[in-house]
Amino acid sequence: MHLGLTYVLRNLTRNRLRTFLTCAAVGLPITIYVLSTAVIDGIDDFMNSAAQQLRLVVANNSSVIYPLPSGYRAKIESLDPSGTRILSVCGMRWIGGQLENDPRPLTTLAADVDSFVETFPDQQLTPKEEEQWRRDRQSILIGPSTAANFGLRPGDRVNIRSSLPPYLLLEFHVVATASRPGRDPVTNYCRLDYLEESILASGSAEGWDATGWVSFFYVRCATKADLDHYRTAIDSFFAASIDPTKTEDEKAFLNEFISQFFDMPRNLDRLAAITIVVAVIAAANTMNMNLRDRRSEIAILRSIGYPARHIFGLIQVESLVMCLIGGFIGAAVPFVGFGYTPLGDISVPLIQHLDIRLATCARAQSMALIVGLSAAVWPAWSAARMTVVAALRNLE
Repeated sequence: MHLGLTYVLRNLTRNRLRTFLTCAAVGLPITIYVLSTAVIDGIDDFMNSAAQQLRLVVANNSSVIYPLPSGYRAKIESLDPSGTRILSVCGMRWIGGQLENDPRPLTTLAADVDSFVETFPDQQLTPKEEEQWRRDRQSILIGPSTAANFGLRPGDRVNIRSSLPPYLLLEFHVVATASRPGRDPVTNYCRLDYLEESILASGSAEGWDATGWVSFFYVRCATKADLDHYRTAIDSFFAASIDPTKTEDEKAFLNEFISQFFDMPRNLDRLAAITIVVAVIAAANTMNMNLRDRRSEIAILRSIGYPARHIFGLIQVESLVMCLIGGFIGAAVPFVGFGYTPLGDISVPLIQHLDIRLATCARAQSMALIVGLSAAVWPAWSAARMTVVAALRNLE
């Protein structure tokens, strides 16, 4: 075996506890990096899937928290009298909500019953589910992830208290919960006419708590060209109204909504960056300790004529091997855990199942490589620039 490789392996096994702890200190940040990247990739996939549906979202120009009059739907539809470019318009009103005796929040929207199915073909309702949706005013479509978390099944009756005034307790009949490709796993949809009937029955008829308001409109277009056209045409049409609009494609709207209310992708990016820095610090500390403990050995190597580049390379290789082992373990644990164990059934907000991809693990190994190179730069440089006289002095 090559003398340099033998030296590196002996150093790695000399203090096995230190080597193990360093691998763990690198592996844990790599695990966090893999999980964070997987969540971000899942959110991107969710928004890209939504973008393929060619939908615009029309909200109040001031903020999404301010509603729009329900009458805007007819005006939006009037922009395309033939109905060939604007295929459907569906008004939505945010409910939020919580189940009785359960503090976990829900994401529930009340939708126009007549245009919902055409506007959201990605819900992939069966003919039976669609018929029940149109027939039963109390019907609700439960997101598959929400159904799994709360133990809901088709045919169940659930009581949801809205998160906004007038804080109604609404009874619903679950129509569908099945997980299908492309479905929003979290959001629940109920009927807007049932919500407004309940508001009128409660006696609340003032301001935005009353009927006749929606949070935003979804506008499904026929082509990408129509999407681009009506993105500006709708805002121009309502520019001089009391409630001007802001129209975005669905992906841009979801990205803004997530950033405003959750800021999840940005926070996960920051978390991943911080963990990599922590890994560099941990590995650099170990390499500095190794250098301090082996100054006499380095002195001998320098004294018998080992060039500086060889000393530099030995320390770099030692750091790389240690960090790559830690990185491999750190990437393998979530890949196996979420791919081949019950951990794969854990649901994540906005995405149903965490998909740990091989490409993500490969990027994680690249990060471990960077950590290994970065951590050993200063110790390797310090050892390489040690003069023979200084090396002999260290032996005294």
